[in-house]
Amino acid sequence: MVFGKESETLEFKKTTGELKEAVISIASILNKSGKGELYFGIYNNGTVHGQQVGDATLRDVSKALSDNLKPQIFPTIDMVSINDNDCIRVAFEGNTPPYYAYGRAYIRVADEDKQM
Repeated sequence: MVFGKESETLEFKKTTGELKEAVISIASILNKSGKGELYFGIYNNGTVHGQQVGDATLRDVSKALSDNLKPQIFPTIDMVSINDNDCIRVAFEGNTPPYYAYGRAYIRVADEDKQM
C-alpha cells in the first residue's frame, strides 16, 4: 500500500536508523512551514513496510529530538498501525524559527532538506 507522497510538510523514513536525517527534516520543515509530520516505517515512495516499535524506540526518537533540535519543541510521538504495519508518527509544530539540527539551520524545498 502506498501511504502518500512526501511534500514540504510530510517526510518518510524507512527506519529509526535514519534518525539523524529525520531530525534534519523536522528542522527544515519547521523553518519553512511551522508544522508537519514524519513517519518511520515508510519508504520515500510512500510504500508502507513498518518497523519494530517499542517503548525504547519511542524514547530514542524523543531523545534525539530534544538533544539535537534547537530551539526545543514538544512533538507528539506515537505508534500507529497502517495496513497492519506498525509505524512511528512524529507530529510537530513550532513558531520560534530558525530551528537548528546538529547546530545547522535547514529549510525544506519541495521534499528535500537544504542547508541555509
